[in-house]
Amino acid sequence: MMTDQIHDCAECGAVVNAEVKLYQYEESGLPNVYLQGVRVAQCQNCGNVDVIIPYPRKIHRAIALALANSPVRLAGPQFRFLRKRTQLNQQQFAAHVSATELEVQEWESSTAAIDPVTDRLTRMLAAVMDPDLAPAALSIAGHLPTIVDQSADDLVLHVDVVSLSTTFIMVRRAA
Repeated sequence: MMTDQIHDCAECGAVVNAEVKLYQYEESGLPNVYLQGVRVAQCQNCGNVDVIIPYPRKIHRAIALALANSPVRLAGPQFRFLRKRTQLNQQQFAAHVSATELEVQEWESSTAAIDPVTDRLTRMLAAVMDPDLAPAALSIAGHLPTIVDQSADDLVLHVDVVSLSTTFIMVRRAA
């Protein structure tokens, strides 16, 4: 870890060295997303941790594009992330995919499996309804036949905050 620059603590104002780190980006609502190259400043004075995330809109666009092109079926949090990119609430989204609001809630909370048709339709709705993703709609559509029926829980997504490149990494869960 290299020291990137001096930072003032947001809590107490103490001078802190910000280090470039790999950061689990739980604030995105996705448990398996990590940001590479984020500056993290931990205050020795008060214990506060400031995370400096550059260009969050661009990072969220990169995450959405990666999810739309994910090699495996969507998990609940990923489904919710893409649904929110459509700017539709659960009831409105349900009408678009011929489902009930309860089904959307169950998919988002992972209490019900997302069927393959809904998975693919969700990706395409996000692609055409999100202006940031619209230019990639044709590419996303071409990717749909390659999606495999494997849990997204087995993948983590790394996003480089400088280049905005994304990489899925397979992880093995303990049995």
